[in-house]
Amino acid sequence: MVLAVTRALPVSASASASASASVVKRMGGAMPCRDGNTGRERFVALFTKGNQRAGSSSGRSFASSAHSSKPTTQQHSGGNATPPTIHITNGIQLSLGVAAFLAADSSLKAACKHFEVTFPSPLVGMFGIFTGLTTLSAVGAEPASAAIVAACKPALSWIQRYLPLFFVPALVVLPIAAQAIAPEDLAKVAGIVLVGMPFSLYVTAGLVAGIRAVTNVSVLPVPAVPPLPPFTAMHGAVTLGFTLAGLACAMANDAQLSNVADSLRSSLGMLGISATPDSVRHIGKSLFLLGTTVGGLLVGSGVCPSALRRILPHPVLVTALAANAGCAFLGAMTGDGYWPTLSSYLTKGKDGAPLGPGDVLMGFLGCVVLSFGFHIYGQRALLFRHAAEVLGCAAGSALISLLATCAAGRAVGLPPDVSLAIAPRAVTVALAMPIAEQIGAPVDLIPVCATAVVLTGLLGAASVQRLLDLGRIVDPVTRGLSTAGSCHGLGTAALAAKEPNALPFCALAYGLIGVAASCWAAVPQVQAALQMLAGKEAPATTTSR
Repeated sequence: MVLAVTRALPVSASASASASASVVKRMGGAMPCRDGNTGRERFVALFTKGNQRAGSSSGRSFASSAHSSKPTTQQHSGGNATPPTIHITNGIQLSLGVAAFLAADSSLKAACKHFEVTFPSPLVGMFGIFTGLTTLSAVGAEPASAAIVAACKPALSWIQRYLPLFFVPALVVLPIAAQAIAPEDLAKVAGIVLVGMPFSLYVTAGLVAGIRAVTNVSVLPVPAVPPLPPFTAMHGAVTLGFTLAGLACAMANDAQLSNVADSLRSSLGMLGISATPDSVRHIGKSLFLLGTTVGGLLVGSGVCPSALRRILPHPVLVTALAANAGCAFLGAMTGDGYWPTLSSYLTKGKDGAPLGPGDVLMGFLGCVVLSFGFHIYGQRALLFRHAAEVLGCAAGSALISLLATCAAGRAVGLPPDVSLAIAPRAVTVALAMPIAEQIGAPVDLIPVCATAVVLTGLLGAASVQRLLDLGRIVDPVTRGLSTAGSCHGLGTAALAAKEPNALPFCALAYGLIGVAASCWAAVPQVQAALQMLAGKEAPATTTSR
């Protein structure tokens, strides 16, 4: 739980002041009140009033009260640091919340497997959380739903803060996935993704605008959600510490590792945990690679010199590049080489291989999807108001993307099977792979499907905000729906990091578009249409006499 430890670290006074100043600026500046109160006191009063309304049916996101509580405490205390007991309490609540999310995700997976439910279990949980909280509010038990949200608030904030980490492992191992495609076909796939992602973005935005014109639903102002506290040098110091510890462990000789293994066996033997020099070395390598991944997120998020900050690309790209650099460095230092080290980053336990740091990070993906249920609940008033747009764009965007991708693949000369494999490029990878099989893609081309999905997410993470601004798409409803409809999880993570207002709509469309695409892929007529567009000949049928 290294990430949980860094999440519980106190935010520096300067960082808090900077965050507070940015919020005051958005609220129109700190003007003196009629009763003589200073702008600072007025700022505190506004935040206090927001806290009193937390959990109400106004549709305000839970994150608003989550982030506003810190400035309020510090302002009332005259800028004094929060007592250590508060940090300990927050750390315990955070750890329990994250553990509860992990347990819920594991239980849902087991239940869906037992009852042979093929629909992804995290999405079942996401809709279940939203439905449950909404039902409690509808029957007059809103205090109960507010208490549940408050109990989960630290874990929800932690998940949102580290959101890019949980999607990035698939991007880190992209060089391995790309090897499954012929070079000439890879260039064509990249071209389709390069054109297809903006196409899906603007088509989804057009669908939202068209449905809104028919339903005549106006967009109401969305309450501003203060940004999450920034990462600080303290987070960097902690990350550097466990990264160096992992490197030292990975570079130690067998005799030194035997001593460490003996110590672990003596202290953890009662828990049934065994340790060998090889297992300790693997833990050290994984800890180092995890540290370089987290460090990439910190650097990409601004924990670096200002001169470097101005030239860095999107944090998601920096994170993926840092993890790859870590694999290259570790491979050179240990003699394992780059490719074997990269292969150990994300193994999924295949052929009995030990899990790598990428597996650990992707293990939180279910928790991420579950957390979306709370975000959706926080903006339920807006979501109910725009239900036609959400449902309409999910169904329309999913079908248009599937059809257009198959047609584009045939137009550029891709083999039909490859065109079918990349058809669900705009759907989250957990659903894209079974969809590709449903519509006729061979099993051995499923890695190609994953590659197209990751490339789409990478392009979206790097450019979705600029493309939305270029298209003059300004309201968070359309921005959120369009992002989820064109670049799924990675795009959602990138947009949510800077535009929390759009996250509920991203989350809902992220799930619904996957559901819609799965439903379309199960329709025989749609399967036949996709195969025809891709240029795949229908199987010959024999007529009986």
